[in-house]
Amino acid sequence: MQRGLRVELQRIILLAVALGISGFFNGHIALTLLVGGGLYMAWTLLKILRLYQWLDSGGRGIPPDASGVWGDISDQLYRLQKRNTRAKNELRAVVKRVVKITSALDEGLIILDAEHSVDWWNPAAARLLDLCSEDLYQPITNLLRTPAFVQFIQAGNFDLPLELPAPNEPQRLLQFSARVFGKAETALVIMDITRLRQLEEMRKEFVGNISHELRTPLTVLTGYIETLQDQDMQHLPAAWPRALQQMGQQTERMNLLTEDLLLLSRLETTSSPPKVAVALDQLLEPIIDNALALSGHKHNISFTSCQQPLLDGDAKELHSALSNLVYNAVRHNPQGCDIAIAIERRADTLSISIRDTGLGIDPLHIPRLTERFYRADSSRATQSGGTGLGLAIVKHVLLRHHGELDITSTLGKGATFTCRFAQA
Repeated sequence: MQRGLRVELQRIILLAVALGISGFFNGHIALTLLVGGGLYMAWTLLKILRLYQWLDSGGRGIPPDASGVWGDISDQLYRLQKRNTRAKNELRAVVKRVVKITSALDEGLIILDAEHSVDWWNPAAARLLDLCSEDLYQPITNLLRTPAFVQFIQAGNFDLPLELPAPNEPQRLLQFSARVFGKAETALVIMDITRLRQLEEMRKEFVGNISHELRTPLTVLTGYIETLQDQDMQHLPAAWPRALQQMGQQTERMNLLTEDLLLLSRLETTSSPPKVAVALDQLLEPIIDNALALSGHKHNISFTSCQQPLLDGDAKELHSALSNLVYNAVRHNPQGCDIAIAIERRADTLSISIRDTGLGIDPLHIPRLTERFYRADSSRATQSGGTGLGLAIVKHVLLRHHGELDITSTLGKGATFTCRFAQA
């Protein structure tokens, strides 16, 4: 640009000198400068007009030939045009690749604009929701009128996915999840989870059936073992008393596991029973007595409660959840450990916390503690006689009571298990 400007200035100076000399010899210096300057301006305007025409045509081809500052401007515009063309081609290539990728997905993807109207979809979404070209730019709530879906979209809270039957095939189950991006646009992802839910139902039925089937043989085994243990051991071989004792212990453990599996299966497959007001302090008192007996009074257990700690729920289910938490605090911590049980009410929340000063839990294990049969320390959990289902039962009971379980722990400094329930 500076080179073109220098050329242009040199040209103007030379033209002015030439016009001045010509005017000196013809005796009309001012007129000669005026006419020459006008012709130069007309020539410059002609170059500008050609440049504008080239720009109006979309900048196709090579820009008009020019020199000086206008030549530099033309060259700069041409180079800028080339860069823009390359950027557009690269962007088109990226868009084509994204379209190919999304077209290959089994999950449906719909892009909604700021008004929640359909802006684009991939083939899987068209298949899952039976979309056609006439649905483009239509509000998504006009295409899916289910009240739950309308509320899901209008609320704009997409933290949890939504499960609904497919509009064209009610026997199929779809899961909707969404995220907001760009200028208030929404990416709506649709997954067919029919097979997943069928497998989950099969798993629940299998666990329930196998648990029921185990009860009869375990009852028979327990009866025979107890009968043999009642016999005079002096007439039995020396190895039998210890063998019968171990068989009795393992049979009892199998019975506990079967009962926990049956309870967990019932919590997963049956609807919640009618809720009644449960006095949590009265519910916890016998649990604490049993915990002291289990501990042999070798743990320091304390209990505090707020006034009238009432919770609408099922007493049996709440007893199962709270007893698991309290007994775990006893089983998994050494003698002399302090265990504090507290019921507190804060604002619109009622919480029950079981805090201990025992061994603690590595934070890496906390996210998986409520999984079935997951053990942070398998050897210690086995020695304590646990089934590995206690916290899974706690989680499902809390879900049925619209509560949540919060676990905090520091390894070597104890753990706190808190059940929180929303209060109206």
